[in-house]
Amino acid sequence: MRSVRDSTLHEYALWYLRREARKSGASEAPADPAVAIQTMWRKHAGKMRRWFQPSTDWSVISLEVSELADLVFLQCDWTEREGLVVADGLNYRLLSRVAENARKGAYFTRPPTNEAHAKHQAYYKALASGSLRLNGDHRLAVCTAEESEIAQNPRARYYLLDGVGRGLPYLVLTMERTIDSTPVEAFLAES
Repeated sequence: MRSVRDSTLHEYALWYLRREARKSGASEAPADPAVAIQTMWRKHAGKMRRWFQPSTDWSVISLEVSELADLVFLQCDWTEREGLVVADGLNYRLLSRVAENARKGAYFTRPPTNEAHAKHQAYYKALASGSLRLNGDHRLAVCTAEESEIAQNPRARYYLLDGVGRGLPYLVLTMERTIDSTPVEAFLAES
């Protein structure tokens, strides 16, 4: 993991809100730092951690594929239902394990079962064609993993906060050798 530059909670909030506005055609994100952060807590609390404060250490980093593989992946009803997250022992939520489950279950080639699945397949195609790169507007966001996440996944130190739909197909494509591995840009929040 290589630091590219310092960042802030405000920059992360603006980046996230601008991405959401582009996807939904909504109005532009608020420029005022306090309003942007309040909007994140109110509308996108799942993309925040209870310890995120304006004083939290933020940076933009560059991740190698091996570092990406050790991020903790989202566990919820749909990731379990899709067979992506399978609670079968330690490190079961690492992105590398989720990517293996996706490959075994033909996640990127079978008909999509929900909107998230369809978005993941679209990202897979865009990454495979080279029309999408994981930097700038399409970077990921990671943060220090919670103690419970590390207990279940001792190889991990960081959680994939935003970008499961982009990070998963990227890792699968590199595992399949469909694309070459290049560093991935991400916001990093450290507790």
